[in-house]
Amino acid sequence: MANIDMEYDDREVVAALRRLAASAADLTPAMRAIAAALEDSAAEAFESESSPAGAPWADLSDVTKAARERRGKWPGDILQVTGNLADSIDSQYDDTQAVVGTNVVYAATQQFGAAKGAFGTTSRGAPIPWGDIPARPFLGVSDEARAAILDAIHRQLDPV
Repeated sequence: MANIDMEYDDREVVAALRRLAASAADLTPAMRAIAAALEDSAAEAFESESSPAGAPWADLSDVTKAARERRGKWPGDILQVTGNLADSIDSQYDDTQAVVGTNVVYAATQQFGAAKGAFGTTSRGAPIPWGDIPARPFLGVSDEARAAILDAIHRQLDPV
């Protein structure tokens, strides 16, 4: 399985995480809450068909819509013909980290997009993918997730 790491640079969150790490407390409860917030952020992306930052996903191409219509899958939700990608989102945590991701092989292509032929050609010379695939980010930190992350850190630092 391949790993793709994404960086999230938010000074307030990073500062809060540093304070939490310096507190010498068991970080597992905060990491559990952070993992849940990240997983919720991904679920909301699929539900709203927009990135965690709120940008709407690109519409499906006319060719894709026509193909889905022939299979009885259109109209329908973007990235959810089978539900495999949305259902595969999983989180893990321990006392030092919170991680969210998926083991679906085409997830990175959906997250970041890909140009026609970016992955080479088939044995018959057809490009892989057959056309440009726009990025439709589903992993990331929504405003709600950011607030939940900060809340989890603050609750652990000051459990009053």
